Order: sequence, then C-alpha cells, then structure tokens
Amino acid sequence: MGVDWYSCRNCGDTFPDCGDFVSCECGEHWCDYDCAEADGFERDEDDNTSCNYLEFALKLLNKNRQELIKDYKNNKE
Repeated sequence: MGVDWYSCRNCGDTFPDCGDFVSCECGEHWCDYDCAEADGFERDEDDNTSCNYLEFALKLLNKNRQELIKDYKNNKE
C-alpha cells in the first residue's frame, strides 16, 4: 500500500493521505480544518460534510443532499 499526496485546495501545500487532513464527500482535500473552513467546508450536527464545490454541484443538479442520496440509493438497487 502506498501513500498518496494531495495539494491543499486552499493554500496549495502538499500533504500525505497517511496524516491528518480534511476531505469532503465531493473529493476535495485540505491540509487542515482552518484551510477547509476558509474554502467553504462545513460539517453539520449529523456529521455530514459540505463545501462550496459540492453545494455548486447540487445547485446545478437542482437537488438537495437528501434528494441526491435517495436517487443514488435507488440507482444502486
């Protein structure tokens, strides 16, 4: 098993996936929580994550998170 390296979406620093970092369900990565928050990342009380990129995609699809999850689950069946 190897180590993947990411570039922080906010500050551009490089970091490994074997250490502490923040990621969103949409696939974006940040080196720490401060950079993630500065770039629009949020975690709600149900531990769902969101960021500006995911919110933009949901807006383009004209769906909210729950509708997208329901569609995904229905498609897998």
